[in-house]
Amino acid sequence: MTSPALQQAEAIGAVDGPLAGYHREWYVVRPEGELTRLGRVKIGEPREGALWFDRRYFASEDELLLELARLGVPRVPPVHRVRSAGTVFHGFIEGRTLAELSPRGHPLAPDQLRQIMDRFASLCRLRPGDVHARRLGSDDGAGSGFPRGMLEFTRERAYHAHLPRFGPLFERLGVPLDALGPRSRLAAEAARQTDRPVCLLHGDLHRANFIVDPAGALWTIDWELASFGDPLYDLATHLYLMDYPDRQRAEVVEQWRRTVTPLLPGADAQLAEDLPRWLDYKRAQSVFTDVVRQAVVLADAVGSAAFAAQLGQAAKLVHDVLVRAAEPLELADVPSPGAVELAYAEFCAAPGAGQPRTNGH
Repeated sequence: MTSPALQQAEAIGAVDGPLAGYHREWYVVRPEGELTRLGRVKIGEPREGALWFDRRYFASEDELLLELARLGVPRVPPVHRVRSAGTVFHGFIEGRTLAELSPRGHPLAPDQLRQIMDRFASLCRLRPGDVHARRLGSDDGAGSGFPRGMLEFTRERAYHAHLPRFGPLFERLGVPLDALGPRSRLAAEAARQTDRPVCLLHGDLHRANFIVDPAGALWTIDWELASFGDPLYDLATHLYLMDYPDRQRAEVVEQWRRTVTPLLPGADAQLAEDLPRWLDYKRAQSVFTDVVRQAVVLADAVGSAAFAAQLGQAAKLVHDVLVRAAEPLELADVPSPGAVELAYAEFCAAPGAGQPRTNGH
């Protein structure tokens, strides 16, 4: 059965896609007729069974992007509507991802780093009252409730909600049931976080979400995890996902402080104490994200020629994530890569491993 998004794409032009996204499947189109002037565009629809490991704040990425355009935020994908058909599509940003040009762990060029600081500047200028896109709740991300809310979401939605299917796997990997509980180290650290002024957060500023156009300008895509909250959370997420070399990482923190603080006084309050706390949370969150994602990918690959190679890759990835999170999750022992591989192999061999995906949001 042809998807509605593909039908809409075929109705306006020649389809180049699909282009896989994690939460949405996109179709890239070369419009014909009066829309030719727009260049390539993309039409998306929610990916069936996509797992959500991060709290959503805005009801619609499309609405948020329209608001950002209204507010003059530069280098975000334009959103267009074909009113006669009710079709909504995004401008396709021509270029290459930063991940292709500078893979994770590699340093960025000074101009690229400057443009990332420009993005942080554009975010910290926007407060809850400035953006009118529909919210999914009334929480504006203010105060100490933000870190506690993030931890609670991870505990309930990214961990406990998946225990019926993945509980034995987490147990084999040494992750305790109360790893994020009220008496955990992470809960205590969340309670110590300093209140900072709230601004708009992108929530997922990594190399694959920056597109470098032919002129060298960085465009920011994938705003589905945007929210309002602690600006230091956005910095910590960025640092964790970018995996800068140590020397550049320190430079990024200092440039962020110099960029954001004059625009949002107090954004750097207790930075030296609270940035490590947010980074510990991100390390822990990745355990619950990656353990489940890798299990789903492997379950789908059972019986294929690629399964053995994927099993080894998944074991290495999950082992590395567990090592990085051992301290914040207070793990008594981290299993070896071989033990992780065996745990996944047995999970995939168990009855029901290939059952339909659960939905984590």
